[in-house]
Amino acid sequence: MAASVPKGPPLSAQAAILIDGNTGQILYGRDIRGEFYPASITKIMTAYLAITHGWNRTVVVSEAAQNQIGSSAYLRAGEKLPMPRVVTAMMLVSGNDAAYAVARTVAGSVPAFVRLMNAQAAAWGAPGIHFDNPDGLPDPKHVVTALGMAIIARHAMENPTFAKIVATKESTLPPDPKPRVYYNQNLLLYQYPGAIGVKIGYTIEADETIVGAAKRHGLYLIEVLLHDTPSGLWPDAENLLTWGFQHFTTRTLVQNHARLGSLQVGGRHVSVAAAASLTYDVPNGQPVHPTVRLTALHPQDGKPITRGQKVGVASISLGSTEVGTVPVVATQRVASLPPVVHHDWTWLVLPMVVLFSLVSLSRTRAKGRRVHEGRWQHG
Repeated sequence: MAASVPKGPPLSAQAAILIDGNTGQILYGRDIRGEFYPASITKIMTAYLAITHGWNRTVVVSEAAQNQIGSSAYLRAGEKLPMPRVVTAMMLVSGNDAAYAVARTVAGSVPAFVRLMNAQAAAWGAPGIHFDNPDGLPDPKHVVTALGMAIIARHAMENPTFAKIVATKESTLPPDPKPRVYYNQNLLLYQYPGAIGVKIGYTIEADETIVGAAKRHGLYLIEVLLHDTPSGLWPDAENLLTWGFQHFTTRTLVQNHARLGSLQVGGRHVSVAAAASLTYDVPNGQPVHPTVRLTALHPQDGKPITRGQKVGVASISLGSTEVGTVPVVATQRVASLPPVVHHDWTWLVLPMVVLFSLVSLSRTRAKGRRVHEGRWQHG
């Protein structure tokens, strides 16, 4: 039997998810595909696109950006600021003015930037995501799912620049006329040991939202809470992470380069080894007895198989549950198959056919003569 999952903690959030930040494995879920308003956790995608599409650009703050409603980084129309400073301000204090300015700078217009946002979400396979603005202000067409945001956060956190920004506790913008100092609103960074980001949000329509991440004891967790209550947000955020750390351990089911036996590849026995490691989070105290099923790739020809060549896939299961796959490679060179000899028997068969035809014809004529002679004698 696969390891049973312990009961999750009580939460106020209407939707919640906890995943392994390295593998994406889901450890806990509540209505993970339900659609909700995200509020400012939207800015996770905004920041990622700024880093990957316009990090070296200068942001010129427009009147429209300065006048954005909601939370503000207090940017001034006409200011010219480096993109990294604007993105940092946006992520720390959730400035809608900064998000609007970033979108215009990266894509030329907000609609064009929104298209980038949705295209990136689709490329990552994040379900139930439909962005309609770069800041998260409420809009009936601007909705997310807990699963979709967890996938987005996991990919964004793989970017070192993004990860550094969301772990920043304090940042300063140049004087205007005096320095603007920003403090990260994500309280997990101050009060939860191991916290490394990422973003909180709030609107009346969305209520409290958060994407949180933390690392402890070799375990890396990402959580998403949607439509939480003001009194429940921080207890929920801490309790869900703590539940994950207390109940799960990352186990290596297959080591990279581990010998996995042999399989038939194009009529040849090939010894194979794993070409990657596979880890899986299992409940503490549960025995782990993975089983391996090898599947060969279909060879195109009988050419030699080289050492290290991918020849198949290993499917790893715990009990009846398949938990992952790894590619397998040949551990040594295997010679090509001997050529198949096709004998041409035409030179022997054709004369025999001709001879048989002549004999048959001769017998038919002889029989005809005997019949004719017999009839003449009795006439």
